[in-house]
Amino acid sequence: MKETSIAKIKSVWEKDNTIFYPNKEGQVLEIVDQIASLFSAGSFYYYIINFRDLSFEYVHEGTREVLGIEPEDYSVSRYFDILHEEDLELMHKKEQLVADFLLNQISPEETPLYKVAYLMRLRHVSGLYKTILHQTKVINMSLDGKIQQVLGVHTDITHLNVPIDHKVSLISSKRPSYFSIATDTSLKLVENSFKELFTPREKEILKKISEGKSFIEIADLLYVSPHTINTHKKNILKKSHCRNTAELITKCIREGVILV
Repeated sequence: MKETSIAKIKSVWEKDNTIFYPNKEGQVLEIVDQIASLFSAGSFYYYIINFRDLSFEYVHEGTREVLGIEPEDYSVSRYFDILHEEDLELMHKKEQLVADFLLNQISPEETPLYKVAYLMRLRHVSGLYKTILHQTKVINMSLDGKIQQVLGVHTDITHLNVPIDHKVSLISSKRPSYFSIATDTSLKLVENSFKELFTPREKEILKKISEGKSFIEIADLLYVSPHTINTHKKNILKKSHCRNTAELITKCIREGVILV
């Protein structure tokens, strides 16, 4: 079962992305730290996967904190080994959706403008699974318009108790963004305007809530009363049609309102 799931994932990666004319790769590492820092806050690590040979050519030292694994011991095969069985089994569907969008539905010039995001679970060396926000961005295209190098950023969001639903988001600041796309139906992209529901102050409060701060802490940081923060929260829940804070934060992460 496991070998079959891995073979399906690699097949998706290789099917329409055979590189005949590779681009230069030397300068990518010089900018990767700057790019990764824009993706995430908190416990995270990043890596570069090269699609010429499906290998990690660079792994950040944050793997120690997030997974208890030394960066030099982290490889594509190790990644698959610690990926939750359910996530591994369904990953090829998510990657197929992503590949179809990046390779077939937009131009090669647009591909680097998008960030892909979905949730997964990875096993820490202790045996416990961490909930991971998986984000990837193409950082180098081949001369024949294929995906050559991808930056992946894995952020530990276990503390948010976010349920896994295997939906995918395609996010861009310069092109239409598509959020929470289900993989069990034919690909139908619908631009989402969820983030436009909230005022800048409400987005600020949402960010603080996602960081685990209490109403009193948020009130102190924003120089308002806890009652004011509670009123904002009630308004946010009403706007979003969410029943509680956990559902709200989950939706905001998936739909790009909160970047973690």
